[in-house]
Amino acid sequence: HSPILSGVGASGKPGAVHDFVRDRLGLSSWSPSSDAPTTRSNPRAVASPDRSIVAPVPANAPPPPNRHPNLGRPSARWDYRDAAGAVLGFVWRFETPHGAKEFRPLTCWRDLAGRLEWRFEGWPAPRPLYGLDRLAERPKAVVIVTEGEKAADAAGRLLPEHVAVTSPNGSKSAAKADWPALAGRHVVVWPDADPPGASYAETVARLMAEVGASSVAVLTLPEGVAEGWDAADAEAEGWTTSRAESMIASARSAVMETGATGAQADERPLPLFPPLPPAEPFPLNDLGPFLAEAAAAIAAKVQVPIEIAAQSVLAASALAVQAHADVRLPYGQTRPTSLDFVTIAASGDRKSSADNEALWPIRQREKTLREEYEADLREWRIDLAAWNASKKKIEADGKIDHDARRTKLADLGEEPAKPLAPILTTGDATMDGLTKNWPWMHGALGLFTAEGGQFTAGHGMSDDNRLRTAAMLSELWDGKPIMRVRAMDGVSILSGRRLSVHLMVQPDAAASFLANETLRDQGLLSRILVAAPASIAGTRFYRAPRHQDEQMIKQYGARLLSILEKPPATLGDKPNELAPRVFAISDAAAAMWTEFFDHVERQSGPAGDLAPIRDFAAKAAEHAARLAAVVAVVEEPAATEVGPDAMSCGIGLADWYLTEALRLARASRTDARLLRAKGLLDWLHERSAGGIEFREILRTGPNSVRTKAAAEEALSILNAHGWVRETSTRPRRFAVSKAEG
Repeated sequence: HSPILSGVGASGKPGAVHDFVRDRLGLSSWSPSSDAPTTRSNPRAVASPDRSIVAPVPANAPPPPNRHPNLGRPSARWDYRDAAGAVLGFVWRFETPHGAKEFRPLTCWRDLAGRLEWRFEGWPAPRPLYGLDRLAERPKAVVIVTEGEKAADAAGRLLPEHVAVTSPNGSKSAAKADWPALAGRHVVVWPDADPPGASYAETVARLMAEVGASSVAVLTLPEGVAEGWDAADAEAEGWTTSRAESMIASARSAVMETGATGAQADERPLPLFPPLPPAEPFPLNDLGPFLAEAAAAIAAKVQVPIEIAAQSVLAASALAVQAHADVRLPYGQTRPTSLDFVTIAASGDRKSSADNEALWPIRQREKTLREEYEADLREWRIDLAAWNASKKKIEADGKIDHDARRTKLADLGEEPAKPLAPILTTGDATMDGLTKNWPWMHGALGLFTAEGGQFTAGHGMSDDNRLRTAAMLSELWDGKPIMRVRAMDGVSILSGRRLSVHLMVQPDAAASFLANETLRDQGLLSRILVAAPASIAGTRFYRAPRHQDEQMIKQYGARLLSILEKPPATLGDKPNELAPRVFAISDAAAAMWTEFFDHVERQSGPAGDLAPIRDFAAKAAEHAARLAAVVAVVEEPAATEVGPDAMSCGIGLADWYLTEALRLARASRTDARLLRAKGLLDWLHERSAGGIEFREILRTGPNSVRTKAAAEEALSILNAHGWVRETSTRPRRFAVSKAEG
């Protein structure tokens, strides 16, 4: 196998540390300690059969350079992002010694060998707009189109109620930009005060009509401004927002409608959720060579997205490893290697089939345990009967005094221990049931199910039990003993238990689970690694399983089975009170971990890119350490520490889970308010052919909107998006649009 750590050279020394979240989010506040990758300078995007542009920038791309080979360091940099905030590339500005300005786009490319490199080349047409992420966040705001990124930023600050965008590569390249993103929007063009600016404005206005913008207007600039004057100059001159708004308002009063198509588009309801952008490519190599090959083999055999196969093999590996290994974090605290996963996939996406392949070593181990259990149970029943008979005989013996009876009972010993139940996984368990039965179950278990909706909507997650379930799952993830006091069952203290979780959940059930405010506030959701891959249904034409895939799945299963069969270390004579070996993190790996920890923390403040998922980001470094330990043990079951190779894998995986969590959050898939509004809208579409009264919503609507405040909030959201309108105030009655969103 090749080395685990990307960038390991012939010497075996680790190469550059991952550029972590910046590769995906376009962050600029952190610079790697390694040298920048090779870049090539060419201001034109040249079509070539030997390479292709890659956008968004993938997870395994090298860090972008920090200087141009000829022009040096830029004086300004603008990050181009897609609607979900993923980085598409950059535009840099340079000041020449003669006072001129030069601009260079910087984009990521892949050659025929699959190698990624940064090139100072532009995007092939159609080129992305600058500001697509802001555009997606403000679906009803008027759009200001400027000439140039600096002017767009200034216009955005001057007009905070609007969205400012621009096209790349200057005024002569407007026709090469991807303008359909402005379909159905009101657009105002703010040109530069010169002939190229006027030409740019004319071209953009024409293109707006072609793509179906609701309206378009070109600003009339103030008299007497200098040639080339733009929004940045207005800001520098001290313009106020009210002055800029006044200029925009006068332009909007003279808007030319772009035609029936645009006007009709403006009347259509807006989608409640922004479109969910594609996920970042899963960093397969960061599973380590062994698990990477296993996941790839399962994905190929079953024909599922690699994310589904990867989640399944990681969860199975965590279940096997958690009984044998804890990991000591660099600040001294010890954590389990248990991992919790949620995989979001629709019915028919073959998640059960993938899980069957990944879990076969666990099923094989459970089969062996059942065979042993049947024989052990027979022996235990005999031993228990003999013990009970002896105990009764001692207790009933009237010829001995207290001390003698006490001595005989002590010599008899404890009641024979019941054999441990022959199961390692369950998909249908409540926390009370687990607490009550875990004294007679193995110390390391898995809550695994391909029908995760039964758990997320089951008894344990009901309104009465949700907090208790979340608290226990969190305590187990933290490695704390289970301590419960119940009136009927007395006191339960269970130490040395480990639990990994993998719930495969359909999208609707997952949205409700991941948006639950109780689970987020309690902290359970920050402990869960989520993947929501795009379905590949429609492309899975039959092909016979390949021999090499079958062989790899067998090798993977044999490796996990050998770990599962190894007796775990336990405390004293208690067979299910685990005492896993503590894996230290090597100094080199700890330095990588610390750098990752600090980088994530810097982006987690109120204005940081990770602020929407701050709770998850706070545990990203711990996730990285756990993932690294699991990879280390599976790669080498006799390993004694987590080295830099495994840590690189853990960081790469944790980095990907950060971007996945951010992707779902930015698309509002975990916004509880929008989910309640969506639930009400679905209910209205089923019930309200002729409109519906407010009191009926409170009486028979979805449970989440049966209070006045919740219903008002949901209706307000639906009204803002154009899905409902109030047709009567006494009684309050609403009409519902049936238009497709």
